[in-house]
Amino acid sequence: MEALSFLCRYLRIRWEILFFVLVFALLGFQVFSFYSDIQSFSDIHGAIAFFVGFESFVATRLTYVSLPLVLVPLAYLFCRSKRPAWARPYLDLLGIYVIFRLVIQLIGLNILVFDSVTSRFLLISQVLFFLPYSLLIWGWVYWRLDTFARASDRPLFHLDCEGVAPPRPVDYFVASFSSVFSATINAIKGRSARARMLILFHGFMIYDVMGLTLSRAVALVQAK
Repeated sequence: MEALSFLCRYLRIRWEILFFVLVFALLGFQVFSFYSDIQSFSDIHGAIAFFVGFESFVATRLTYVSLPLVLVPLAYLFCRSKRPAWARPYLDLLGIYVIFRLVIQLIGLNILVFDSVTSRFLLISQVLFFLPYSLLIWGWVYWRLDTFARASDRPLFHLDCEGVAPPRPVDYFVASFSSVFSATINAIKGRSARARMLILFHGFMIYDVMGLTLSRAVALVQAK
């Protein structure tokens, strides 16, 4: 029982490391799924060609560099009893990178919906990877920004579950994932104009992804 309790505490302290491992796993599956499917199409042109070129570069070139740079430090941090001084800047750098990839993937999904060459199921399979990936990142963004702001006693967000104690990291992820099941993102509210704009952009992205899924589902029904 004590060993289980120790393991839970150990994992709870290192949750951010496990978060990045999961995020990069989802991103890797999405990229390689797209790359393997796109190989069967030869007539790729226009805007989709640029996205395909980027994804191909990631799958065949960048991965061999990025994997060691990501997994080795994360494994080291996971095994360390105390976090070194470079851990926070390094984790923030990983966060910036996955946000950049989030934007690229979102643009690529919007390009795919107008493409008539690729498989009708390609967009849907990409959305299935992208949705949990994006929701995880939004939860981390909310947590990281609010943690930084709360250090100056100026919190950016208010969560519905928030009481006397400050929210836990899991509360931000719950607020992010709840956006899929609600017409509005009401589990988290901005305390400033910038915070509210960020939540608005989050909502726009979710509606965009849902619209992409619906449009491709309609196209599949009409094709039968």
